[in-house]
Amino acid sequence: MPNSDKSKTPISQRIVDIGANKEFSITENRYLRITNIASILGILYMVMWMITAFCITDSPILYGSNGLLALMFSFVLIFNGKGWRVLASTCFTTTSYIGIILFLYLLGYSSGVWVICFIIIITPYMTFPKSARKLAIGFSMLGVLTLIFSVTFQSKFNPHYDVLDPYFLQMFNISTTGLICLTIAWTLSVLIDRSEESLRVEQKRSDDLLHNILPVNVARDLKETGKTVPKRHKNVTILFTDFKGFTELVASIPAITLVNELNDIFGRFDEIVEEAGVEKIETIGDAYMAACGLEEAVKDHAINCIKAAQQMLSYLEERNKKHEIKWRMRVGIHSGPIVAGVVGKKKFNYDLFGDTVNTASRMESSGEPGKINISESTYQLVKNDISCETREKIQAKGKGELEMYFIKYS
Repeated sequence: MPNSDKSKTPISQRIVDIGANKEFSITENRYLRITNIASILGILYMVMWMITAFCITDSPILYGSNGLLALMFSFVLIFNGKGWRVLASTCFTTTSYIGIILFLYLLGYSSGVWVICFIIIITPYMTFPKSARKLAIGFSMLGVLTLIFSVTFQSKFNPHYDVLDPYFLQMFNISTTGLICLTIAWTLSVLIDRSEESLRVEQKRSDDLLHNILPVNVARDLKETGKTVPKRHKNVTILFTDFKGFTELVASIPAITLVNELNDIFGRFDEIVEEAGVEKIETIGDAYMAACGLEEAVKDHAINCIKAAQQMLSYLEERNKKHEIKWRMRVGIHSGPIVAGVVGKKKFNYDLFGDTVNTASRMESSGEPGKINISESTYQLVKNDISCETREKIQAKGKGELEMYFIKYS
């Protein structure tokens, strides 16, 4: 954490975060913070007892032993700061266990100190890292056995320093232990809530990234089953664009400038197609491919693609007025059946297959800069809603003569 960030963080939070590491998982950092909080509570508990014993007794062994245990609890924070996670958790649990044995001997069973066994029983599962889970279970079992033993043989644990009222000792130990357990449980619930919220944010970020790469239904299939089945769509409209003179432009400007220009233009295209209800498929060099009608039977898929293309051309026209590099774009649109699916097992690539894709590409290459060239099948879908001008039949590479139309600007 940068020094400027540390200075803004409350000291209490910095103590709780001692040893926390971005490389740790959310769960591991949660265990670490619980260990730090438990050790702080242990220090406070022992300091309170040390002050109480110092004020009302003249037995150095009582307040001295509490001071020693407080010091031992402070080593937990030091060990976590060094990255010695298992040692830190072991130190906390061992110190708690020593405290039980010591005060059973000094103050007897009537002091109520045996209730601290409950802390030893529950905290190992909250403090030890997952790699030391067997050690955590061992300490918990030790706490259970100590509790059973102390209750079974309570008459044998008589106080060796009978200088404090047993009722006061029970009230103090039981109530304080209850508050410690409550604090740890509350802290754990807060950390769990924060962890879940963090996981939800990360999940949303991952989902958004996946949806930027793949259509929603395909992304859902991959998340749920790990695979997706290619789907045949009977009527889809494909939109193709590319820039005239791109090869010459590549040779005349720095590569970084070219990439920045395309990123700026295609970024705006992404916004346009999304607003128009069109699905971006891919970009290859200066070519931009999108489609409409993949998710469901969209009645106006051809109109949506044309509207998106019109906005793209309008955007470029305005952009060219303000930028040194002038982009001249051709647009081709064709409608028909396609097969859509994900290709490959790594770095998924969603693609469209079929003659419709090839024909849409021919519409683009047979078009003119600044105009939208559509096929006969697309024309039949939009002729009642959008003005078009016929081009008669045009020779298209690999396709022969095809009927084509330009979209008229109103």
